[in-house]
Amino acid sequence: YYKFLFMLPRDLLGWVLIFILSNRIKHTKGFFWTAMSVGAGGYFVYTQTIFGVPFSKILPDFFKEKKEIISQNNTSKNDQDGELLVDMKEIGDKSALFAVIKKYKASFTTAFPDVKDAKNTFLDDYILINLPENADINAFTKELLATNEIDDVENNEIVSLSPLETTPNTTKNTQNKATNDPRVAEQWHIQQFQPKEYFDLFSKKSLKPKKKAKIAILDTGVDANHEDIKGNFVSIDSKSDKDRHSHGTHCAGIASGVANNGIGIASFIPSNDWVQVSSVKVLNDNGGGTQAGIIRGILKAVDGGADVISMSLGGYSTDRAQRAYNEAFRYAKSKGVIVVVAAGNESQNAKNVVPASCKDVIVVTALTSQNQKADFSNTIEDLKMGIAAPGHEILSTIPKNGYASYSGTSMATPFVAGLLGMMKSIRPDMDAETAHKILVKTGKETSQTNLTGKCVMPLAVMKELKK
Repeated sequence: YYKFLFMLPRDLLGWVLIFILSNRIKHTKGFFWTAMSVGAGGYFVYTQTIFGVPFSKILPDFFKEKKEIISQNNTSKNDQDGELLVDMKEIGDKSALFAVIKKYKASFTTAFPDVKDAKNTFLDDYILINLPENADINAFTKELLATNEIDDVENNEIVSLSPLETTPNTTKNTQNKATNDPRVAEQWHIQQFQPKEYFDLFSKKSLKPKKKAKIAILDTGVDANHEDIKGNFVSIDSKSDKDRHSHGTHCAGIASGVANNGIGIASFIPSNDWVQVSSVKVLNDNGGGTQAGIIRGILKAVDGGADVISMSLGGYSTDRAQRAYNEAFRYAKSKGVIVVVAAGNESQNAKNVVPASCKDVIVVTALTSQNQKADFSNTIEDLKMGIAAPGHEILSTIPKNGYASYSGTSMATPFVAGLLGMMKSIRPDMDAETAHKILVKTGKETSQTNLTGKCVMPLAVMKELKK
């Protein structure tokens, strides 16, 4: 609407000029070239390009949009120094906005500068504002809104992982061993899901991949050189291929640990012909991060070719709109990427935490080996796309070729992400809604299905896709 209102008077003025000129030009040829010139000029102004080249690369700085030079005003060091995410209006003067920023001696930077397809999202309109330590953030926010030069403002909320619950794994079942991985007998979340029949589907070539799907783990990084991950690992960002925490590496092993390599554990990925795992580091070495950093990670994963994004993170939020998060997930959806997120470990309704409460994501609760909701797990009764998976005493990889058992919805999430990767490998065009319907159709009732959603069943899913 803003674009239309901006274009209308300009275009009317253009046609008036053409009419006046045409009355003064006697020759048809002259009128034709006048009309062509006005039309071309209007096209260049509207698209802000000249023969496909952006104005910002042709015109001198004086003519550039203020939005184009925001990065030159940046004095922020990192996300931790930016308290507010501000969505500027796409067009119009920003002088009042910049005046408020100057008044409070704040600094700012472009929040999401690296999104590839900027035409497909308004995230490129966001700036990240850093306020001085003693500034009144509420008064500042009110003055920003009063400028009428922004569409939205929200806190750049701090995110931290729930404390890892390290649990001894004493469950062993060697009767149903389907792979040669030495520690698979300790993986109840593999043993209880008919692994022999599952892997037989692939050994008999009953199912074949149409593409090699890529799962991006957005977390503390992943130890790309781990003995039981490297065979299925592909890098999106080399800076993310280390993990000094362990959470991201643990998630990567659950999603896509190499099966049948005679080492460590197994996952439900039969080989890297089907699925590969990758990493985008959005949390620091202590497990903390910010909303802006996580959204940049989503964009990097999408633009890096991910088919599935696994997010074992989140927390309580005071912002119910979640405009920036939802726009990031909409961008992922537009590129055919399925996003799966943890329900959270606060033992409450997941509608109160983000990103679980956002649109266009599949949310995962945690189950015990008795098919019951784990005590810590949040619930999904008010969410559109909820599902359940094993999340208690889950043995997986940790850095430096180690293995450990952790509990949490963080562990349940990559279990589902790995399965979604297999589904995308078989049906590359599958979207989140279709995938969720299949997971529900083939899923198993839990002791509290209304709170957890159905438990995913990998074998049943593959049989459904085989039809």
